[in-house]
Amino acid sequence: MLTNDKTPLGYVELPGGSKAIYPMNDIFLTFTFEDAAHWEALRIAVNLIIDAYIRANSATMLKPIMGNIKVRTQFKHLLSTDGKTTRDQDIKITDEGAGVSYIEFQNRANTNPPVEIRSVEYFGLGIGHSRGKIANQMWLLAEDVEPVLNQGTFARYILNDEVTGNAHPNGSGIMYISLAKLSQEDSPAGELAQFLLGKISMYKFDDVKKIATAFNTSFDAFKADKEVARMLTLAERYIDEGEARGEANILNKAKELQKTGLSAEDILRLLINESNEQNPLLTSN
Repeated sequence: MLTNDKTPLGYVELPGGSKAIYPMNDIFLTFTFEDAAHWEALRIAVNLIIDAYIRANSATMLKPIMGNIKVRTQFKHLLSTDGKTTRDQDIKITDEGAGVSYIEFQNRANTNPPVEIRSVEYFGLGIGHSRGKIANQMWLLAEDVEPVLNQGTFARYILNDEVTGNAHPNGSGIMYISLAKLSQEDSPAGELAQFLLGKISMYKFDDVKKIATAFNTSFDAFKADKEVARMLTLAERYIDEGEARGEANILNKAKELQKTGLSAEDILRLLINESNEQNPLLTSN
């Protein structure tokens, strides 16, 4: 059934109270797809989006992910205690023999740096590390980013010859998806978008049921994981301290990091990693 309000997967109990977790929570997503048992659900979700795009643009060079896959997420880096950070993206799918796909679940349209800048930076890094293979980007946008979407449901940018219009031999591209617009479609991809946005609690398409089952199964483990609780508590603490003390050290540090051009997500990762050796909230019992 379609709901007007967002429906969480459930709640995680933290010292400060219950925290609602929605399907596009970044910590939950990296936790979920760190587990190989959920990789097939990720493939199904990505391929539903790709199939919907192919129907909208049959001339595309983009293909579904069909081979054996490996998935890498940022979850272990978030829990790292060595103080090191990484510029890798949230989710990386390696399709055996075909290349890699980077998946970003973006909750907010307004970020610093803007999505249209950050995505190109990641695109360049992805191509640079791919050694000539395809390195695609897929940005699932909970809020429309008009500079890249131009009021469409999909937009995909590739390297083209400005003179002839011919595509570059390397067919890597950046695809942006308006989940809000896609969710209006009566299709598996449309229902997937509704699910990711937390708008439905019942499903009529089998593929979306499989994805929802994987998310719900993962959430049961997520809410019971002590490391997750510590991480979420620390994140909440940073938010609370920033709101309560405008001149707090943590906020000043965040402001300095912001000047370097890091996104809010990257700043949080840096602050978490920096504090791991000092803050008992992230110290193993």
